[in-house]
Amino acid sequence: MVPYVLVAAVAAAAAYVCTPAVRAVAIRIGGYDVPTDRKLHQVPAPTFGGIAIYVGIVVAFAIALTIGDLREAFRFSEVFGLLLGGFVVLLLGILDDHRDLAPPAKLAGQVFAGGILFLSGVQMSFFWLPGLGVISLSPDISAVLTIVWVLLLTNAVNYIDGLDGLAAGLAAIAAAGLFVYSTRLPSEFLGPDPLAPLATAAVVGACIGFLPHNFNPARIFMGDTGAMPLGYFLAGATISMIGRYNGPGAAGGRLALPLIFTPIVFLAVPLTNVALVTLRRLSARRPIFSADNEHIHDRLLRLGHSHRRAVLIMYGWALLMTTGLVVSGTISWGRFVLAFAVAGGTVLVLTLAPRLRAAGADRAEAATASAQVSERTEPGS
Repeated sequence: MVPYVLVAAVAAAAAYVCTPAVRAVAIRIGGYDVPTDRKLHQVPAPTFGGIAIYVGIVVAFAIALTIGDLREAFRFSEVFGLLLGGFVVLLLGILDDHRDLAPPAKLAGQVFAGGILFLSGVQMSFFWLPGLGVISLSPDISAVLTIVWVLLLTNAVNYIDGLDGLAAGLAAIAAAGLFVYSTRLPSEFLGPDPLAPLATAAVVGACIGFLPHNFNPARIFMGDTGAMPLGYFLAGATISMIGRYNGPGAAGGRLALPLIFTPIVFLAVPLTNVALVTLRRLSARRPIFSADNEHIHDRLLRLGHSHRRAVLIMYGWALLMTTGLVVSGTISWGRFVLAFAVAGGTVLVLTLAPRLRAAGADRAEAATASAQVSERTEPGS
């Protein structure tokens, strides 16, 4: 555990130190995110902050190469495929932030990066389902599912990047959950020298290092330059965690039973957002990649939450799902259901607080008006 903590700390320090330098360069070259009718900020803000996040992750991997307990992970091509594919997505994000790439061009670049990941050995090859046992995928199907998952997560994190600190915080929470979960799995699930805990530790650190500069009011945006690589690294980590084990799920006990579903739970907030947005656009017969203000965070703002409170509420939902899955295999079902219900109810009340306050104010106003009418209609008044 200690080597991974060191990796996360190095990533955090590197991203924190690098971000002001990236901001200064962005200002010098005119790299601003200009406000539009679908964006929430009022003045142009420096972007390209994702470069600092990527630098933090790369520096963390470089430090890991010098740590004996982690060095063996570099014997495999998976690490280099993840970093190379992440660099391709980084360049894609820089181009998109600078020139607004057409959706087909962006999609083609993401497919190419997904192909790099697959060829490096990070593949959805096996998974175990209760009642069905081990499902072994052919190379063709494995390649398709791997690339589709990369596309889904890359765009899910990109879609959720609509408020200061939102994407970085949610990515950090998801990566932290994946890290804890992966370190608790039996060794046969991840194989020797696994990639998942190393990658997620680096992502957690890089996001934490970037957040002080990005939380509301943000001094720099990560842009597509950061959101797409974060989704890509999370995709690689989840595939390496669930896609290589070909033994019985019972070997891992209750912890391993939902293994195939863990990425969906840990990334529930961005995945739910992208699903709802996609369905809404399809029902309205609009292009899937068309921009709008119908994301979950937009709805929270319209509900009456402030910018910061909307971000913190989405953190709360992500923490609820992440913590729930992590502890579900360690406590009794009765305690789990009770704790989850209490925590979920608390977050739900906080989410609906503006509407509840408004309803209370309306009732109080109606009661006051009714009392005034009663006083005017009383005899002798």
